[in-house]
Amino acid sequence: MAQEERDQVVAEITCHEVAQWASAYLEEHVGDERKRQIAVHLAMCAGCETYVKQIATVRDMIRQLSQVEDVPSNMGRLRQAFVDRLNRP
Repeated sequence: MAQEERDQVVAEITCHEVAQWASAYLEEHVGDERKRQIAVHLAMCAGCETYVKQIATVRDMIRQLSQVEDVPSNMGRLRQAFVDRLNRP
């Protein structure tokens, strides 16, 4: 691809716009044209590609955390340990 063509494609969407649309893009809540613009930009901009991957990692980790169950017996023991520590002379 010629430099002029590459500059024109990148100019279709800015890094700032990619940052604004990152979550919607990852959740597939963008139209086909916006999705294409973002995909092209990510293919040519390592910084934005890294940013979107980081957002995806955080999203995935949060989803995993929401699946973890609190064990009531552990919560009670932990709470008691804090109370005991606060009550030390």
